[in-house]
Amino acid sequence: MPFLDQFDFSGRRVCVTGAAGGIGSAMARAFHGLGATVLLADRDRDGVAALAVELGGRAEWHAYDQSDIASIEGLARAAGEADVLLNNAGILVYEPLLKLTWEDLRRVVDTNLVGVIALTRLVGEGMVRRRRGTVIHTGSQLAFSGAEFRAVYAAAKAGVSQFTKTAALEWGRHGVRVNCIAPGRTLTNMNRRLLSDPADHAKGLERIPLGRYGRPEDIANAAVFLASEAASYITGHTLIVDGGWILP
Repeated sequence: MPFLDQFDFSGRRVCVTGAAGGIGSAMARAFHGLGATVLLADRDRDGVAALAVELGGRAEWHAYDQSDIASIEGLARAAGEADVLLNNAGILVYEPLLKLTWEDLRRVVDTNLVGVIALTRLVGEGMVRRRRGTVIHTGSQLAFSGAEFRAVYAAAKAGVSQFTKTAALEWGRHGVRVNCIAPGRTLTNMNRRLLSDPADHAKGLERIPLGRYGRPEDIANAAVFLASEAASYITGHTLIVDGGWILP
């Protein structure tokens, strides 16, 4: 197969969670541009509806709350025979550990870990039955380096990386690959608090060997690679996309 043909997603169905903005919308645009039919899922109904209109044909949207099991089950039904699941939805609560409320703790874990596992299980069941499919989770570089005021977020994302390994072990024999992308600081709305602090912004740039923060498109490009036939021998891997932040 010619190399570029390995990135042709024509006729394939791709489900993207957290698709209303940031990394999720960049993923949706990338896969749609490569010929896929994309199912856009997010709590922001207006955002995913607007993106579906922007993309036009081969784009659908679905209201989705990853902390709610009924919503997860509904999206799994809507995804149908998805070829690719991009498990990107997540939330960040930026608080010192001793000030973190029980409600926030549960919300972060339910959304960033429990919901990821539940949706993967439901959509993956069909992939295993059909003996084909790819799941890609959006993890975090914080799973490896940690960070102040994001203890539960980092712990949940570390759980996603470990879950990736286990799912890959169980499903590889059925033709299903499972991988994870661990973004570093990326220019998204979720990181607005960190990126709006001039001192922290400058300090962060000093630590990144490539000298810039990530763009949503950087993460989307990694997802395209991992979902493509070019990565057909890669599974159970967490790919760190952080400009070298984790190196020092």
